[in-house]
Amino acid sequence: MPKDMSIAIIDHNTTGLNASYAAGGMLGAQNEFFRDTPLYRLSLEGRRMMPDVIAALEEETGITVHLQQHGLLKYLSSDADRGKLQQQYQFLKSHDPDIQLLGHEELQRLIPDLSARENSAGIFIKDDGQLDVSCYVPALRQSLSHFTWIDGEVLSVSHGYTVVADNNSYIAPQLVIAAGAWSGDLLAQLGIELPVDGMRGEVCLVHQPDLTIRQTIFGTNGCYIVPKHSGHYLVGATSCRDRLHKVTAAGKDWLLTTSREMIPVLSNGTVVKHYSGVRPYTPALYMDECLPGLFTACGHYRNGILLSAVTGHYMAELIQGRRHPLLEHFTIKEAVYDTHCER
Repeated sequence: MPKDMSIAIIDHNTTGLNASYAAGGMLGAQNEFFRDTPLYRLSLEGRRMMPDVIAALEEETGITVHLQQHGLLKYLSSDADRGKLQQQYQFLKSHDPDIQLLGHEELQRLIPDLSARENSAGIFIKDDGQLDVSCYVPALRQSLSHFTWIDGEVLSVSHGYTVVADNNSYIAPQLVIAAGAWSGDLLAQLGIELPVDGMRGEVCLVHQPDLTIRQTIFGTNGCYIVPKHSGHYLVGATSCRDRLHKVTAAGKDWLLTTSREMIPVLSNGTVVKHYSGVRPYTPALYMDECLPGLFTACGHYRNGILLSAVTGHYMAELIQGRRHPLLEHFTIKEAVYDTHCER
């Protein structure tokens, strides 16, 4: 952004407390797509950008983000998903010759601790990676510390643009609404109708130092296991349409039972904590100038970390009057409503 631009960020929670708080940190640009869409191409660009962005963040802030680039295994959780897995493989392979379809023996060589079903299968995506969100978000916050940060809940927004937060008013010629699952509430006050729901996701962190898995495992049933540093594994994620931060007994049971079916030795691990986050669930991704000077970036759903750098880049360009052609697919008027896959 230009150095002469004055920027203030209003955040009513600890930064990253909602969707990012329970994010797996996966840079999974390919593991949830079955066809070529604008979001697929945006995801590939987002993944490509992240290593350089993270390297720059680490150098600037001194915070290690723990980027891992050991690939992702899309694992067949049930025979009922075999046709779907084959369909996804055909699509991904047609765009990326490095995509591999693995059978039982190949899976055992790649991840010996994986459940030893003789009819198991999986797609190995070597370029998908992951990072530690609990380090990434503080690094981003520190990098942006030269901006004005206002801790307060936004009570109202009106044309002008006037923002009232905790009874203090702020006026700016340009306003960006990027409030996740609450973006629709704020946009409605400005006459913009945008369907945004909260989608609560529950996760748990397991410590199992006897495991040496490096690849992320993403089941076709939606359960994933993400290796973190120091013998920790993040297991996710449930999906429930609400905006409540809570952990349920059913969620705990599903996470532990399903992850242990994939990696049985996780049963011997220690559950460090269960927690949840709220993702913004929308029909499509939106990165748009809704009205003159009014911008929104909303609807990243499960792709928020992956798309964080590319969203920041394109939104900064848009605010300065430069719209990348790819953004034409993410306007509120022209949004492609099938861009999200595997909802």
